[in-house]
Order: sequence, then C-alpha cells, then structure tokens
Amino acid sequence: MKRLIFAFALTTLLFSPTVFAEEKTADKEVDVEVKDLPKAVVDGVKAAQPGCTITAAEKQTKKDGTIVYEVDVTNGGKKFELDVDPTGKVLANVEEKPDAKDEKKEETKK
Repeated sequence: MKRLIFAFALTTLLFSPTVFAEEKTADKEVDVEVKDLPKAVVDGVKAAQPGCTITAAEKQTKKDGTIVYEVDVTNGGKKFELDVDPTGKVLANVEEKPDAKDEKKEETKK
C-alpha cells in the first residue's frame, strides 16, 4: 500500500509542473472597452475602415509576449474584424461573413 501511495505521489509531482507550464504559455485574451483602446489602435482602425463604428475589442497577449488587439467594426452595413498591433499597424482586415443561422434570423425579421 505504501508503494502505491508513493507511486501516486511521485506521478503527481512529475506531471504537475507540466500542467502549470502549459497554463503560463497559453495566449491571454481580455475584453477591452472601446473607450479604453489606445489612440494608435483606434487611428489604425479608422484609417483602414474610414467611417466605421467600433463595436467590440479584445486584447490578446501571445505566448511570446506580443500584443494584438482584435477589433470588431461595422461599416456600410457589413461587419469586419481587424487585428491591430499597439502601434496602430493593421495586421488583418477581414469581412465577417454571416453564419447560416444569422441569415435565417435576418430572413425572419423581414
């Protein structure tokens, strides 16, 4: 019985650091209020999508410490998702296509 307990304790100790290490290296995502976005990020978004309305934002900290803001906007009745670095450089600017569920919702509203 003592051997079984020792084996269990040893196994637990050996694998615990692995679990904790994985948690520390995962990307971190935090919602950001639009009013709290850095000015450079807002300026970059407005330059890439003139006349847009920022609807939501998220700050992502990558495993290597790199920060990217994921910003959702509407412009001309379409939705876009932009990835922007803290200096305002737009890394991605993608139109979001409506899901089949969203299309059905729109059809029922009409």
